[in-house]
Amino acid sequence: MALSLDSVQLLMKQLDGSGISYASGGSGLLYSLGLTNQVHDWDLTTDDPYEDVAAALHGWSWTQSSSGDHPFASSYRIHVADQRLPIDMIGQFAIHSQYGICRLPALSSFEWQGIPMGSPEIWAVAYALMNRKPKADMLFSYLQQHNANQDILQLLLAEPLPDFLRSKLLSLI
Repeated sequence: MALSLDSVQLLMKQLDGSGISYASGGSGLLYSLGLTNQVHDWDLTTDDPYEDVAAALHGWSWTQSSSGDHPFASSYRIHVADQRLPIDMIGQFAIHSQYGICRLPALSSFEWQGIPMGSPEIWAVAYALMNRKPKADMLFSYLQQHNANQDILQLLLAEPLPDFLRSKLLSLI
C-alpha cells in the first residue's frame, strides 16, 4: 500500500497560508531518507508560538497535550486527528540532557514529496537524547555518508549535550 500524504499535505497548505514555519521529522524523515519502510505518524516541529499554530488549525480536529514525560521539554504538543496517520505539531522542540535543556530548532534541510523535511543532524541528536539508539545510529551513519550540514552541527554543539553526543557531532566536522 502506498503512503498516503493527502492529510499532511492539506494541513501543510493551511500552515503555509498562515505563515507557520515547520519541518517534518521522526519516522517521516527516516522514510524520506530511505532508512525505514514505514511512517508511524507525522511529527511536524515548529518554532512558532502556540497561539499562532492553534489559530492556523481552524477546521481541524485537534487536542493540546503536554510535550510528554521526561526527557521531553518542548513548549507544547498538538495532536491533529487523522484516520490514516496522526499528525503531531511539536512546538519549540526541546529535550533534557544531563547538562540542561537542548533546544532543537525546526530547520528544514530538504523537500520530499512537497514536504519540508527536518534536519537529519537535529533528529540524530533528538533520537540519541530520547535513548532511541537504533534510530540515532541510522541517522549518524547516514550523516557520515552524506556530508553533514556544518552550520547545523555548530548550532547543535552550542547546546548542553552529553559528552558522547558532542563527540559524535565533532566526528562529522
